[in-house]
Amino acid sequence: MKFEKQKWKRVALKVVKLLMWICMLSFVVFVLLLSNKDLDDKKCKKVDVYIYPIDLHFYNRQAVLEVLRKALGSNQKLIGMEMGEVNVSKLERELKKDPLLEDAEVFAEMDASLNVKIVQRRPIIRLVRYDGTQYYVDQYGVKMPLSEQYSPRLLLANGNIFERFEKGDSVYSFVGNQVFKIASYVDNHPFYKALIEQIFVRADNDIVLIPKIGSKYVIFGDAQNMDKKFRKLLVFYREGLNRIGWNKYNSIDVRFDGQVICKK
Repeated sequence: MKFEKQKWKRVALKVVKLLMWICMLSFVVFVLLLSNKDLDDKKCKKVDVYIYPIDLHFYNRQAVLEVLRKALGSNQKLIGMEMGEVNVSKLERELKKDPLLEDAEVFAEMDASLNVKIVQRRPIIRLVRYDGTQYYVDQYGVKMPLSEQYSPRLLLANGNIFERFEKGDSVYSFVGNQVFKIASYVDNHPFYKALIEQIFVRADNDIVLIPKIGSKYVIFGDAQNMDKKFRKLLVFYREGLNRIGWNKYNSIDVRFDGQVICKK
C-alpha cells in the first residue's frame, strides 16, 4: 500500500507540473496575440533598411524603398499605413525577385517600425562570353546581370567561353566550371587576388592567367591539380622571381607536374 501511495503521488506531481506548463504557455500565447492585435492597429512610423555586405553597392536605401513602393501600388505609402495591412510576405517576395540579391527579410517591430534587411550577392568574376555578352558570377557560381548603378572591380574572364547567361542560373559548362573554380581560388587567396587581373580561355580550352605586373601571362592549363599548381607558382614567385626580377620572363608554364617552364 505504501508503494502504491508513493506511485500515485509521483503521477499527481507530474500532472500538476504539466498543467502548470500548459497554463504558462497559454498565458504567453494570449499575451502574444494581444500584442499582435495591438501592433496591427498601429500606424507604421518608419522603415529601417539594412544592407549587407556594406562594401557592395548594388543597392542603397532609396532603391530598396522603390521596390517596396512598387509592390504596394501607386496609391499606398508605408508610412502611416496600419501595420496589420502591411503584407510583409509580398514585400519579401518582390525583393527576392532581384537576381542581384541573395536574400531579403521584412518584419515589423512592436514600436510600429518596419525592418527591411537585404543581402546582396557577392560577385567574384566578370565573365565575357565569346559574343561579347557580359555578366557576373557570384561566390556560389550563380550568374548575376550587370548593374547600371554599380560596377565592382573584379577579376575578368574572357576568350573561348560559350556559357549562356540566364538570371539566377548556375554555371553549368565544362569551361565555365573550370573558370569558376580558378576564380574562387584567386578570390580566397590574398596574394593571387592582388596579382591576377584576368583569366583567358584559349581555343584549346587551356586557361591562361594574366598578372597585373611581371610576366605577361601564366599558362595554367585546366583546374585539375589546381592547388598544387598555385602552390608551385607561389614558391616560384617568392623564391625565384624575387631574386632575378619579375620581368625576367615573358611567360610561365605550370601545367606539368614538378616543373615550372619559363620563356623569355
